[in-house]
Amino acid sequence: MGAVMFGGVIYLPQYLQVVRGHDATEAGLLMLPQVGTMIVASTLAGRLITRTGRWKVFPVTGCALVTAGAVLLSPLAPDTPAWWLAGAMAVLGVGTGLTQQVLVLVAQNAVGPGDVGTAGAAATFSRTLGGAVGVAAFGAVLSARMRSGTPPGQEARDLLGTPESVAALPAHLAESVRASYTDGLSSVFLLTVPLAAAALVAVLLVRETPLEGRD
Repeated sequence: MGAVMFGGVIYLPQYLQVVRGHDATEAGLLMLPQVGTMIVASTLAGRLITRTGRWKVFPVTGCALVTAGAVLLSPLAPDTPAWWLAGAMAVLGVGTGLTQQVLVLVAQNAVGPGDVGTAGAAATFSRTLGGAVGVAAFGAVLSARMRSGTPPGQEARDLLGTPESVAALPAHLAESVRASYTDGLSSVFLLTVPLAAAALVAVLLVRETPLEGRD
């Protein structure tokens, strides 16, 4: 889940800048469908868990939504409609919001009072480690796809930059950069689908234990 979440947060803004031509501020604002829904979903999940004492439905639903969001983003293209992109990011955001913090709570709830801090730290470390490994692996896939789609004699990393620098390239080269970057990012999201599905299976296998302080 860490790999899937960080992969979306890291590479989608770059897609919005390199391929869609938005500046950094605009790209950040266009990420609101993912970031905003993630915050709202996480808050609502916390309130409902506090009220009901039941938690398993949230990460199960969240992992399913993350899988669906990755599937929706996998056919990404330079001309993907803005409403499709926003909807897919929203699905991904709700899924991560229902999952990330709840799994930390689950880890803390499974141990005694003296180990709550250790359990929470271990869960957070696992998520961060997954994000670091995932971003590195996805970056390698993205770079490889860009190299294969860039004209001979050109280095893909040298062509990436601000929207203005990409737009200043010769038309055929700029189009090649946008197409190869989108193709690489599409491959990245395709790779996140089995990861999200594996997370869903793992959560389904976790036994739902009562929260501390409840019958």
